[in-house]
Amino acid sequence: MVANLRNNAFLSSFMFLFLIGSSHAITSSEMSTICDKTLDPSFCLDFLNSEFSSPNLEALAKATLDATQAKATQTFKRLQSIIDGGVDPRSKLAYRSCLDEYENTIGNLEEAFEHLASGEGEGLKTKVSAALDGADTCLDYVKRLRSVDDSVLNNSKGIKNLCGITLVISNILPRRY
Repeated sequence: MVANLRNNAFLSSFMFLFLIGSSHAITSSEMSTICDKTLDPSFCLDFLNSEFSSPNLEALAKATLDATQAKATQTFKRLQSIIDGGVDPRSKLAYRSCLDEYENTIGNLEEAFEHLASGEGEGLKTKVSAALDGADTCLDYVKRLRSVDDSVLNNSKGIKNLCGITLVISNILPRRY
């Protein structure tokens, strides 16, 4: 009887902690706490407030990765279009280098989704960091150009900000991450 009560208490405690960790809705105060730790808190708050209605942390990380992947894919296609459209040799070299970075960024984000799904927090952080570095490196390539495509510039900055949000979330996900 005592063993049965202990098992029930253990299961109840485990279920409580599991529910708190996995389905706890994010409050606006918690969103502010997340955003305060990012590269651009106002971008983060605008993004989270316009896109989400207090999801749990895992859903929030997935949604942020979805938005990052969409921007990376859009930027990759734009870079291909710029290169194919004909630009001066110096610009073509910079945009081609960006295209290579974005090819890697998209691959890193695909792997980040896998790490999130399997609960591998360190792998998630590594791949999101690599995606952030890809966008940052692209900005380094194009900042030397006289004329930079606005969508490449803005999307690269957006990807850096979105990756920053995901990194903060990954640091506060439950332990299985």
